[in-house]
Amino acid sequence: MQNTNFVFFNAVDAAVQVSVNNVVVGACSTVEGLVEVLLRANISAHDTFMHSSDMDFASEEGFATDSAAHDLLEAALGDSGLTA
Repeated sequence: MQNTNFVFFNAVDAAVQVSVNNVVVGACSTVEGLVEVLLRANISAHDTFMHSSDMDFASEEGFATDSAAHDLLEAALGDSGLTA
């Protein structure tokens, strides 16, 4: 069985923060910047992805809407080739 990383996403100060195996590897508030964080951290589609509830309530973390953090993350995952 292939080892996978545990990748965790948080909404923090109007940015999506990325942690890999409990180590913060970066945060960004743009799709392009978040793609760079994902690629630099060598995150793959085989990894396990999870997110905190603050991603669901992103407006409490400085995003314009509650869905904005998820929208940012989904766009970055698509642009990085991590989703179909």
